[in-house]
Amino acid sequence: MNKKEVLTQVSEKSEIAIDVCEKVIDAFEKQFGDVLLKKIKGEKKIIIDIAESISQKNALDLSVCEKVLTAFKEVFDKELSDKLKFWK
Repeated sequence: MNKKEVLTQVSEKSEIAIDVCEKVIDAFEKQFGDVLLKKIKGEKKIIIDIAESISQKNALDLSVCEKVLTAFKEVFDKELSDKLKFWK
């Protein structure tokens, strides 16, 4: 699955425009990197904290960031977890 496919699925799951999803995910990658990706699985509070940080630093709506990150996690859980060993 390439980035476009991930963004498409995240956009569909979150019902947020694909370009906004891309901004949130890119900000997530820049701000938190691999260390937090490994810790985020199943921890709703961490997702909320991360969404809040992204929202503040990138002038994006908090609820949008939460929806995108939750959908992003679901896409990885379903499609990429075994392949990339993310979220474990």
